[in-house]
Amino acid sequence: MTTTSGGYVTDVAYVAEFYGDHAPAHLNQIAAAGGFRPRPLDGAFTWCDYGCGNGITANILAGCFPVAQFYGVDFLPEHVRTAEVLAARGGLENAKFIRKGFAELTDGDLPPLDFAVMHGVLSWIDEKNRNAVLDDAAKRLKPGGILLTGCNAMPGWAAKIPLRNMIYSLSADDVATVERARTGLAWMQRLKNAQVKFFRDNPALADAVDQMAALDPRYMAHEYFNQHLRAFYYAELAALMAPRGLKFAGSATTFLNMVDLAVPQDLYDEFRTVTSRAELEAKRDFVRNETFRRDVWVKGEPIKTEEEWMEIHLPLIFGTLVPLKDIDREVAFGDIQIAYTGDPFDSMLSSVATQALSIASMDDDPALNAIAASTRVEAARLLAAGGQVISFARETVAAKMGADTKLSIPPVNRGMIKELGMRLPKVPLAAVHAGTGIELPNIDAILLLALVDKGRGQAVKSAHKVLSSEAGDFVIGGKTLGKADVEKLLTDRLAILTRDLLPKLVEIGVVSVES
Repeated sequence: MTTTSGGYVTDVAYVAEFYGDHAPAHLNQIAAAGGFRPRPLDGAFTWCDYGCGNGITANILAGCFPVAQFYGVDFLPEHVRTAEVLAARGGLENAKFIRKGFAELTDGDLPPLDFAVMHGVLSWIDEKNRNAVLDDAAKRLKPGGILLTGCNAMPGWAAKIPLRNMIYSLSADDVATVERARTGLAWMQRLKNAQVKFFRDNPALADAVDQMAALDPRYMAHEYFNQHLRAFYYAELAALMAPRGLKFAGSATTFLNMVDLAVPQDLYDEFRTVTSRAELEAKRDFVRNETFRRDVWVKGEPIKTEEEWMEIHLPLIFGTLVPLKDIDREVAFGDIQIAYTGDPFDSMLSSVATQALSIASMDDDPALNAIAASTRVEAARLLAAGGQVISFARETVAAKMGADTKLSIPPVNRGMIKELGMRLPKVPLAAVHAGTGIELPNIDAILLLALVDKGRGQAVKSAHKVLSSEAGDFVIGGKTLGKADVEKLLTDRLAILTRDLLPKLVEIGVVSVES
């Protein structure tokens, strides 16, 4: 049966995912680019996820920063139970989860915060709870504290709202939400296949129906069946934040802060005459027609000078989560396509793909020290916009290992694999040295744990034993695999894992080399 709190669906848990844009280093990068000072990450900072769901992100980050404190707030018991189990599995004493509604939080529940994040909740709860969560975060954020909000966006949602209202009304409120989602999806598919005028007039929504059919129905349940669903224009969000002392730093989606990437070339001159960020955001919203906003706000004042801007960028650290050969060198930003070839991109990628470096530390790299610091900053921002590099919390050291190197795995990652390896297609793992998380296909994650525990010679046998005891038949591409086929699959995956991925996983701290 569907029940709600503040209009929010509570009879089905949200999907379990890791959100990389919630990582403190990423939030610092966006704040710095927007002219605000980053928060220190080398001490006991505090971070809270309002509406933490299953606690995946909070637990992964807690595993990366053992001296920091991570909190999650959620009123759904199943969410908090899952989050607490993951914390216990990972031995995480610095992750705490609070089962309360936002309006129920008291002064003693949370400390002053360096970072706060809220994914989706502003769109999924009623006005009373929306004000409660924003008031609580704004009150607890320290001066200079950073808030990330993610919410449904206008005008991208304009055509989806009548679609949502229609499917919401197809079944009664006393029907389980997942069943309502399935009923709504089936009806949309029938309408789309019949080529009714709504879908002829909105062809992008016809594509959206196909994409939705591939999603976990729990996602659709939470996206479409909250009672008070709301999509926001930028101006509406800014009006909520300004009285609470929160200033806009930029989009958490890096490229959207760069006019040359976010708008078509024909509109460059128009956007270069924009006199305020509010005007830019309002115009860009119609250019991009995004359906979801990810915005970063800071409780404080921006810096004043170009010298300060460079000063706060020099300590920023950039690295990669994948080996150099797997980095895309061409990226499309809508109608705009960029090729990341030639210098300074080639030199920077060659260096930071083996060890993450700060802009300042690049002075000591022979391949980069001839490049001006300002050029390094702009190159790193462009590479971050394309996803080739990300912000790291720490510099890393290139992995050194041999065929018989003994490995260990952080407790947080052991816990994630054991708890989620057979439940999710991709398993989130802590990249401890990077200060963020990655996701591995579940077979690779199970193989990785077997490799750590049993060594290369026994990894396939050990992983096969785990999979065969819990997964039942292996079905890939509609074909059921026999024992020999499964062993070959695992052998092939282990070869790729050890040859291509393992050095990177060691460098970023997913696993470690035992001394």
